Amino acid sequence: MKSRVEFYQAGLKPSRERPTFAWLTRGGMLILLLWGGAFAVAAFANHRLQEQNRQLEAAVEAGAAGLAQLQQSLALLSRSQDDSQRQRLEQDIRARQRLLGVLNKESFVSYATTLKDLAQIPWQNVALQGLTLNGRHMVLRGEASRGAAVPAWIMGFEQSDSLRDHAFGRLDIRQQGEGIWSFTLHSEGATP
Repeated sequence: MKSRVEFYQAGLKPSRERPTFAWLTRGGMLILLLWGGAFAVAAFANHRLQEQNRQLEAAVEAGAAGLAQLQQSLALLSRSQDDSQRQRLEQDIRARQRLLGVLNKESFVSYATTLKDLAQIPWQNVALQGLTLNGRHMVLRGEASRGAAVPAWIMGFEQSDSLRDHAFGRLDIRQQGEGIWSFTLHSEGATP
């Protein structure tokens, strides 16, 4: 006669219940909330960068106005003041010009125009999945339904001033499966 011996207590037995629709719905909602939070953080960071760019542009404009005023004062002093006072004023002007060189708009790295131009390029058969911007260096990652769609999409960069200035020197493209091509596009920075 066979007897069955159980070594697990009833409370320690593994549960064999299958997930219910309610659990799947809650899991989906949690994923959506996490994605929403990630997008909100990215939007907030982008907003802060734009605010910082506006403040730096305002500082450049104020510096340019101060420089213009100093140059006018120098022109008046050259007619009426002695050489020592003019030399001090010229040193002050040179110091402000160096400061303006640091704060000049050309030294700003703003990604707002690049992102806007990238969004306006036709995306037919191409899905951009990643974008890395580091100074003037840019890396674009994504997938395409056809291998020929990626070069056609890249040709659309010629319509954009901010993307045309990037020297895209390397394209890595490989087939991931039936009708799925992944690609990575690297730029070396802005062309001179």
